[in-house]
Amino acid sequence: MKKKLAVISTACLLILASDPVSSYATPDSSSDVLDQPTSVTNEDVKAIFDSLYQEGYSLGEEDGYAEKKFDQFDQTTGLDKSSEEFTWFMMGYTVGYKKGQQQKEEELKTEQENEMTAGEEEGYQQGVLDYKHATIQSEIDPFPSKSADWNKGYVQGYKKAISLMDLSVKAKKEGYDQGLENDSMSVPSMYDDEDVTRQAFTEGFETAQAEVLNQQKKQFEKQGYVQGYHDLPLEVPAEAEGELQTAFEQGYEKGQKQKQKDVKADGYDSAFTYQTYRAPKSLQDKPELVKWYKAGFYSNKDVKSLQQKAYKDGWKLGKEMSVPKKYTQNKAAVAMYKKYFEQGQKKQDKTVSHILLGSGIVLTLVALITLWKLRRRKNEETTLDS
Repeated sequence: MKKKLAVISTACLLILASDPVSSYATPDSSSDVLDQPTSVTNEDVKAIFDSLYQEGYSLGEEDGYAEKKFDQFDQTTGLDKSSEEFTWFMMGYTVGYKKGQQQKEEELKTEQENEMTAGEEEGYQQGVLDYKHATIQSEIDPFPSKSADWNKGYVQGYKKAISLMDLSVKAKKEGYDQGLENDSMSVPSMYDDEDVTRQAFTEGFETAQAEVLNQQKKQFEKQGYVQGYHDLPLEVPAEAEGELQTAFEQGYEKGQKQKQKDVKADGYDSAFTYQTYRAPKSLQDKPELVKWYKAGFYSNKDVKSLQQKAYKDGWKLGKEMSVPKKYTQNKAAVAMYKKYFEQGQKKQDKTVSHILLGSGIVLTLVALITLWKLRRRKNEETTLDS
């Protein structure tokens, strides 16, 4: 019994050390190991072989996965089989063992990769945040609650983030420079392999392009404004297309509106200067602007009240000229106020002169009468004394 077990163990080791594929062969139908009767066919032998092989394969797969050779064996394993039957059994066991061993290795490898990936993703995200907040860690402390593979991945992800962020800053600058010089973008290969650097380069390029476009729009809007302010026919430059054309037309419209506003203001101011409406010669061939000038003239309802105030201020004794704050920035209003203030002052001087003249006549009469009375009384006293 012990001798047979020793033989079986030796055979198992020899089979495990050999190539199971080369040993896997259907037994010859002439074999006498099975002591098969002449009625047993090759198909029957093949079925017996498959059964023994599968039995050994299942046991071997379990032991291989557990990494424990012959763990499924006991003292009776192989005792009920001939040497050839046991060989078939062990061929299945050997193949199953290596299959289970391979499956276990693949699962461990997948688990390690998953741990590494999870740690790398979290490390990458933290690296990006630290870079943006300028709190980059020179040394990364491990996380005790995480596996070694996870911590390894975390460090790799963190360093990768810092490296990519450094590169993305450079990419954005180069993209910006390219956008200032060219209308079409060409991403260098060193930035095109990673989404972060490619996106940074694209962002820099688009920022520069937007600035160039805005500058061009301002220039064309200014040109349109000048054209509209001078009331010229709208003529969009040939090179102004799309948004540039829109900017030019908007500038033209703003120029026309400002011109109308200024003409109306001129009309308003002219009411301080002229008593009756008169259209300027410079607008005689521009009926639309004449309409705004006229509207401004008749919209001025402050002329009379300002005239009266200026005249009264000038008439008052000791009153200095003081234009109401509302009109201090309007030269025409200031000129009109000064004109009527001076008229008030002249009226004041004339009135004072009349008053003084009248007062002088009265005082003279009083003095003469008083003098006459004094002389009469003196004469009367002289007569009485004589």
